Amino acid sequence: GLQTVGIFRVGSSKKRVQQLREEFDRGLDVFLDEHQSVHDVAALLKEFLRDMPDSLIPRELYTPFLSTAYMESPAQLATLQLLLFLLPPCHSDTLHRLLRFLGEVARHAESSRGPEGQEIPGNKMTVSNLATIFGPNILQKEKPGEKDAGAMNFEDSAAIILVLQRLIEHHQTLFTVSPEMQWDVLRRLFQTDPDVIDYLLRRK
Repeated sequence: GLQTVGIFRVGSSKKRVQQLREEFDRGLDVFLDEHQSVHDVAALLKEFLRDMPDSLIPRELYTPFLSTAYMESPAQLATLQLLLFLLPPCHSDTLHRLLRFLGEVARHAESSRGPEGQEIPGNKMTVSNLATIFGPNILQKEKPGEKDAGAMNFEDSAAIILVLQRLIEHHQTLFTVSPEMQWDVLRRLFQTDPDVIDYLLRRK
């Protein structure tokens, strides 16, 4: 689907999406291949993220993440990285994979030429377009179905898009712990809790 124009933006079949969702919810083995509509699968992914009981970025971190939207670049990235470190492991792992995937989708936004000079159409989904679509599904102030869950002021909406753009653009750096920070953490642990270092080294 990377060459599918308007992936995540073009409408899908509600009936087919509901059927796919029910199959996943029943724990069936669902095979997604060329016979499936790319737009149906894309819509299902958005639904999954939107309807998670606890959003991918936990709601208690909604305001801290939004506060980074208009920071200067170096400070913004440093703050985002520290906030990402606060995510539970399953949220962090899933968000990392999702951002990496969205970065891959964005790399196919523009049309290109194949090895034999044939035109390969771009999907038109830039980082900005993807952030606009996925931002409200990942950064949620209220649970779906709660009062005011659908209401969002313009400032929050713009900030969510900016934050998600940065997360997509810099996901590789943001999810990499620098050797300096690793060393600093180990040094502090050595002073306060050397048993933890022993445990970590054994795990590795």
